[in-house]
Amino acid sequence: MKDRNVIAWAIISMFGFLVINFLMSRSFVGLTTSMGEFWRSSALAVALYAITIVLAALDWRPSFYLMGLVIAMYTLALISVVITMWGYDHTTLMVRILMSAGSIAVMVANAYWLVLALRLRKAERDRRDRKRFGH
Repeated sequence: MKDRNVIAWAIISMFGFLVINFLMSRSFVGLTTSMGEFWRSSALAVALYAITIVLAALDWRPSFYLMGLVIAMYTLALISVVITMWGYDHTTLMVRILMSAGSIAVMVANAYWLVLALRLRKAERDRRDRKRFGH
């Protein structure tokens, strides 16, 4: 397993969040969010993801822990989208289903990122142990 797989799935996670965030700012969703709010939240997401992705590309191992925190935070935002879609009667059933399905799909991608990161962590730990104990 290569670090680039973890980085690639982090990028997929970021783009997935940005798409859901964009759709949540559209009028057909029925919320009163402005494009200014969309741009602020998107800029923050891109900055947080970019910092951790660059640190991971530079092979700074703790960056994956920071990336995990960023992905966990934006997974909570996706959970909020699902709750918002079903918590209020402000839009059609089809929009609710599609927005929820999109959010859940990105959450599944985030879960897959976690699996890859845990595999990477185990491989690094095993490599370090072999080096330490001379196997």
